[in-house]
Amino acid sequence: MNRSIKRRKNAICELEQLMHELSGLVDVVVVEGLRDIQALRSLGYTGSIEELNRSGFNDFDLADDLTSRYKRVLLLLDFDEEGLRLNQRFNQILERKGAKVEYGLRKEFGRLMAATGAYAIEDLDNIRDGMEE
Repeated sequence: MNRSIKRRKNAICELEQLMHELSGLVDVVVVEGLRDIQALRSLGYTGSIEELNRSGFNDFDLADDLTSRYKRVLLLLDFDEEGLRLNQRFNQILERKGAKVEYGLRKEFGRLMAATGAYAIEDLDNIRDGMEE
């Protein structure tokens, strides 16, 4: 089997394992949109997920809402320029409001996603497409 395919399959298995463990590690995962939620569910995540792009909420109202209900937060925003910018902004806002933002888990997701060639969370929805058995 091609080494890159094997590395990708291993990363997918590790992502699925991390998804199953995630509910015990964080209270909520915050993503950018609905397709991101679908992607996490397709990999087996069953815990709480909140969308960053909620209509009627500005950044601070959203942070107030999240921190009133959750203490341990994983910001799982895309690993492109826009996602990195949003991640940095919301890390600061949520921490000021008293949330514990899980940096290490985001870094681990980034490492595993890079091994699969995915940089947008929604791309995880069809991560197995094109894989040889």
